[in-house]
Amino acid sequence: MTRAECERIIEPLILKCHDFLESRGERSCIASADIRPNVRRVSLLVSLARSLLGDSARGRCLEVGSGYGYLLFSMAVLMPGIQWSGVEHPERTYLRSEAYSRALREHGCSLTTADITRESLPFPCAHFSLVTFSEVLEHLPAERVNFVLSEIARVVCPGGILLASSPNQASFENRIRLLKGRSILEMPDEIEYAKGTWGHIRLYTMAEVSSAMSKRGFSVERTVVESNNSGYRGTSELSWRRCAYRIYERLEKSLAVLRPMGDTWYMAFRKGGAF
Repeated sequence: MTRAECERIIEPLILKCHDFLESRGERSCIASADIRPNVRRVSLLVSLARSLLGDSARGRCLEVGSGYGYLLFSMAVLMPGIQWSGVEHPERTYLRSEAYSRALREHGCSLTTADITRESLPFPCAHFSLVTFSEVLEHLPAERVNFVLSEIARVVCPGGILLASSPNQASFENRIRLLKGRSILEMPDEIEYAKGTWGHIRLYTMAEVSSAMSKRGFSVERTVVESNNSGYRGTSELSWRRCAYRIYERLEKSLAVLRPMGDTWYMAFRKGGAF
């Protein structure tokens, strides 16, 4: 299955996830965003998982920070042989909605709640053949990152895969911000509609994360850097800012020198040892 074919399946699944939103703040935030960046992010992670594990993969897999289910439900549909579990912060209100519970049942997924910055993951050691950790790292207090990464490493079985993605600290956009004397991040605040969780606290480079995971017995299996943030820039489809970002994204795909400066990195790690 090509990535474009994955995207055609994933897009309606993500749109369906918007039914779970309960608070006005959540609905306002989602309504103002373009769906395209999430479709591209999820399709890339699904494609990486399928290429590393095979289309007919079996076993137990976990998403750490499952959110509204964009990736969790897409993986469940496109990798149906896998038993999928998710873990999310207990204060997220939509987790208690009937619509979300029904979607979990329909996709054969289970969900556990935990504050991953303070609690151990509620799973045995070496329990999962694949763990996904997408767009969560940047929200973690820096002093708790080592704890969270160690817990993730603990629950991956020998020979298993960790798929991670996060905004790229070394992106072209961030370099321009620094040249202008601006910070690459605003001061983080607790998210109004998601008590107990925060905005972007710190961004990381691939080298940092690779080093952190190598200390925990993982080697890099594959890396991809890609920009899809144009959908979050500007105020409309025809705004000059969004159009400028789209032009850059096309240039990045065609010029190798720009690719390491994409706005998001994706990394696949394999844990040492055999299944």
